[in-house]
Amino acid sequence: MALKSTKSLTLIIPIYNEESLVKTSIEECLRKLNEDFEDFELIIVDDGSRDQTATIIKENFSNVPNLILCPNYINLNQGVSIQRALAIAKKDYVVHNGIDLPLDIKDLRFFLEESGEFDLLVLQRKEYEGASRWRILTSSVNIIIRKILFPQLTRGIRDMNYTQIYKRNILPRIMPLAKSPAFTTPEMIMRARLLKLNVQLRENKFHARNEGTSSLGKLHDILWTIYDMIRFKNLIWLGLEKHGRVK
Repeated sequence: MALKSTKSLTLIIPIYNEESLVKTSIEECLRKLNEDFEDFELIIVDDGSRDQTATIIKENFSNVPNLILCPNYINLNQGVSIQRALAIAKKDYVVHNGIDLPLDIKDLRFFLEESGEFDLLVLQRKEYEGASRWRILTSSVNIIIRKILFPQLTRGIRDMNYTQIYKRNILPRIMPLAKSPAFTTPEMIMRARLLKLNVQLRENKFHARNEGTSSLGKLHDILWTIYDMIRFKNLIWLGLEKHGRVK
């Protein structure tokens, strides 16, 4: 491989109340992106944090080249935060990651350069380490409901909620109606399959969180996800699955 990749990359990281992780994680992202890519941008979406997260970002990264801060002035959730960042991404390839870096930034160059041509690369966790019993249960139920409602569109994909790498030019065609944190990316993957885009799968090592606490898995988010699933299923039944999307 060349000294640096010539592929341009947007990395999106949504954050909510992560004061213990935010500084070291952003520094690690910038260091690894600088090592591997000639052209990149890092979009940080602060989702209305109530702790010192926003202050830490402003004090340490306000004048950093290639870093874009996109604040939500109220908490909108991870799904909306990712969608806001997708809408302003400018590079040829776009990926999202958690602030606890479950996807090692050093793996991005490998996937971009060794996966051949793709429109959407779905990364699946080899193992789901470090999750609570509640998260494992809710994740399992989520997968079962998806497979019942969308058997064809989910075939062969066991993990739609880890992370994905998108070609930016397909994003307007697959942006979801869902706003829930657990159905935003599954709907995008299914829309890509409906459009018969080049969707590929790869396995990747999942790096478990070892500091801070995840804000996902609340009952409200679970009910919201089920609502979004049923709405999308109904749109498909009615032949309106392209509703609201750019052709």
